[in-house]
Amino acid sequence: MKDTLFKIGEMAELNHVSTQTLRLYDRNKLLEPQCMDPETGYRYYTLEQCAKLDLIRALKSCRLPLEKIREIFELSSEKRLLEVLEEQTGALSEEIYNLSVSRNNLIRIQKNLQVLNSLPPFGQVFFEYVPERKIDVQQTEFDFFAQGYEGYEKMLRHMQNYLHERKLPPSYFINVGTIMEKEYFVKGAYTSHSAFIFVDELYPDTESIRTLPQNTYMSVASDNPALESEYAKKLYEEIKRQRMTPCGDYLCEVLTQFPLHNSKQLIYKIQVPVQSDITGVFH
Repeated sequence: MKDTLFKIGEMAELNHVSTQTLRLYDRNKLLEPQCMDPETGYRYYTLEQCAKLDLIRALKSCRLPLEKIREIFELSSEKRLLEVLEEQTGALSEEIYNLSVSRNNLIRIQKNLQVLNSLPPFGQVFFEYVPERKIDVQQTEFDFFAQGYEGYEKMLRHMQNYLHERKLPPSYFINVGTIMEKEYFVKGAYTSHSAFIFVDELYPDTESIRTLPQNTYMSVASDNPALESEYAKKLYEEIKRQRMTPCGDYLCEVLTQFPLHNSKQLIYKIQVPVQSDITGVFH
């Protein structure tokens, strides 16, 4: 019979756990030693208790807290076990979703930082090819061009409230930008009441999502929001000079808005999709 009994160290080694773990399970009344030798005071586990330890470890690896595992054992109900597992599956699915979204947005931040290192000097117009992107666009009562940076921050709060109300991960709240419709850009009547965020395949489908087709863009970057109108005009003049024409709306994309050592707090890029003006007349 002695061969079927194990001291705490032997039980730990047999099951590839630490003695501290077994003591924790003992204190939480999850797995208490089966018997005690009255002569030596040693407490022993049995081989049959390995099955219970296996279940504890399996449930714990599924992120179930010890108190929830204890509840399962106390009730001794397969029905309750099924309910708890279904609840935990839902919780893990939500966590996996949030982690996947966070991972995608962390990759976006990394790419933005890489873009910063390859940007031409601020204020210099340049061409770039941009793959297809998707954005969620929200109309606001604020106007960046009329209200300046204060208006921009109010547009950001509007977008942030939108995410909060729909319980969407806050990690989407990066690269928040503004849109000016093409007709206003061409006319030089600068106005922007639309804010947007970039979204991915994990983002819930909504009517406000727009697809930006792959295209060649004419762009200019800056670290001074007060210069956006000036650079928008410069961008327009360069498009005309290059005998191109806008084929979509004007976007202002914030590349970064957090200070890192001596870096600027806000760096943005304004961009307009363009195509050759085959008629020779700029519209």
